[in-house]
Amino acid sequence: MTQAISERVDNHTHVPEQKLVPFPPFPDSIKIEITALCNFSCSFCATKNSKRPVGNISRKFLYRILHEAKSIGVKEIGMFLLGESFLVKELPKYIKYAKEEVGIEYVFITTNGSLCTPERLQAVMDAGLDSIKFSMNAGSAIRYQEMHGVDLFETVISNIRWLKDYKTTRQLKTPRTCISSIFIDKYKEELHHFRDRMAPYADEFYFLPLYNQAGHIGGVEYTKIAGNPGRLENMVPSVPCWALFNAAKITWNGWLTACCFDHDERFEIADLNESSLLNAWHHSKFVELRKRHLSKDLINSLCAKCLGV
Repeated sequence: MTQAISERVDNHTHVPEQKLVPFPPFPDSIKIEITALCNFSCSFCATKNSKRPVGNISRKFLYRILHEAKSIGVKEIGMFLLGESFLVKELPKYIKYAKEEVGIEYVFITTNGSLCTPERLQAVMDAGLDSIKFSMNAGSAIRYQEMHGVDLFETVISNIRWLKDYKTTRQLKTPRTCISSIFIDKYKEELHHFRDRMAPYADEFYFLPLYNQAGHIGGVEYTKIAGNPGRLENMVPSVPCWALFNAAKITWNGWLTACCFDHDERFEIADLNESSLLNAWHHSKFVELRKRHLSKDLINSLCAKCLGV
């Protein structure tokens, strides 16, 4: 049976004790940002105010990293980070290369779903995509509908329904599909209704906490959630942060970054145009940050704003 997307998420957020060390083994699942561009401006995301340069990954760099990742045991590749990957016309080609030329076992993406027309979904399925998660900011959509009477998700829902029907008609098990939504307590009844409405069209649905995104969108005043504790239904302690020990994230312009929400380059660890993945993973800056998390000495650290210390 194909492993659930939520189980894969939990496998990385729930870090085994033996990996909570300054020099953990390189993770078997990584994310590569093929673009930093996004066509949405979500209230819960700081991408719209990002201070990082934006652009698309170069094919040469991507292919080099894919081969290097495979050589050190990486089994899963997420082709996204903070941008919208369906803005990249080469997305199907990149997926196919990772699967067929490099031999990556599992390729996945997260998308806002707005560009996932049947034609484009067909292309990534034909390329071998293993799973796709639709990130839907239902809280903002509910507020917008209350004010204007317009369903912001009409196009996205249409795309998701098409994918469901296509898989059902052809009895396909992949790509596995998932919907996630930011949980806002004020709208909990409406959000539970939204979950029930969407559940028939995807293999899974789960909520995510309202992150402050490393302090970029209001800090701890914005939400009660500090850090990145994973899925709302199965959260982990924010310290030590799982992402430092069990997740590698690569930006479109070639940096290994320590944070899922690096909107201003301050979490950049090493330039992979000049360093290997393993050397970057064990870079002194990364090791020192892990030590501070393990000792809970986080005042004036890179993570202080995110954690509210």
